[in-house]
Amino acid sequence: MMQNTKKVLSVALTVVLVVASAQIVNGAQTSSPAAAPNAGPPMETAPQTAAELQALVAPIALYPDALVAQILAAATFPDQVAVAAYWLEQNKSLTGSTLMQAVDAQSWDASVKALTQFPSVLDNLSQNLTWTSSLGEAYHNQQADVMTAIQTLRAQAKAAGNLKTTPHPGGNPTSTFPRQF
Repeated sequence: MMQNTKKVLSVALTVVLVVASAQIVNGAQTSSPAAAPNAGPPMETAPQTAAELQALVAPIALYPDALVAQILAAATFPDQVAVAAYWLEQNKSLTGSTLMQAVDAQSWDASVKALTQFPSVLDNLSQNLTWTSSLGEAYHNQQADVMTAIQTLRAQAKAAGNLKTTPHPGGNPTSTFPRQF
C-alpha cells in the first residue's frame, strides 16, 4: 500500500512540475486576488514640467519648422526610426529618385520616410532611442507644451543673439525661419 501511495504522489508531483514549468516557459502568470488591483492598462506617466520639456526638445529646437515637425512625428515611431536608420545604412548606394522610390516602398510612417532625406538626423534619433521614445511620448501626450518649449528655447536663443531670422529658401520674403508654430 505504501508503494502505491509513493507512486501516486510521484506522478502527481511530476504533473504539477510539468504544468508549472509550462506556465513559466510560456510566460503565463497566475492571477491572485492580491494582484487584482494592479490589473488593467498601465498608468499614464505624469506630465513633464516646462523645464523637463525644454531639456528634452533642446537638441532639435533650433532646426527649421518643417524638420522639427517631421522629427516630432517620427519620434512617435521609435521602432520605425531604428529600422529606417539600419535600412538606410544598408542601402548607402541609393541616391536621388532611386532612394526616394525605395523608401516609398517601405511601410514606415511618412515622417520616418521624410527623415531619410536627413541621414544624420535619422542616425541621431536611432542612436538615442531612449531619448527619441521620450520625445515621441511627450509629443503624443503634451503636444502644445512641447511646442511651447521649442518656442521658449528659440526666444531665449534669439534674445542671446544666437538666432537670426533668415529668409525662407523658397524666396518668399514673408516666410522666415524660425516661424512660430
